[in-house]
Amino acid sequence: MEHTAVVGQSYTMPCTGNTTIIPDVRWLFASNGKSLRVYDYGHVAETFKDRFSLNTSYGLHGLDISNVQLNDTGNYTCIDNGGQGDEHIHHLAVHGQ
Repeated sequence: MEHTAVVGQSYTMPCTGNTTIIPDVRWLFASNGKSLRVYDYGHVAETFKDRFSLNTSYGLHGLDISNVQLNDTGNYTCIDNGGQGDEHIHHLAVHGQ
């Protein structure tokens, strides 16, 4: 799924899954050949803690990104372990204002 965000604004990457157990949702980020864990085991990774958080409103289990930056461009994978490991891959393109 393709998404577009603007530098400096906030954006929520959706992840609709079958789980109601928040720690069962994982988010990974891949860009320029690197893959990093963003959210895992109920916590946002230290590298992302200042601008990323889990959004649980409306059953989304989405990933909130505040103050979006150009280097946030890449693929985000939501893994819903409560739904037998279903993966939802999203590509985020970030544009200047």
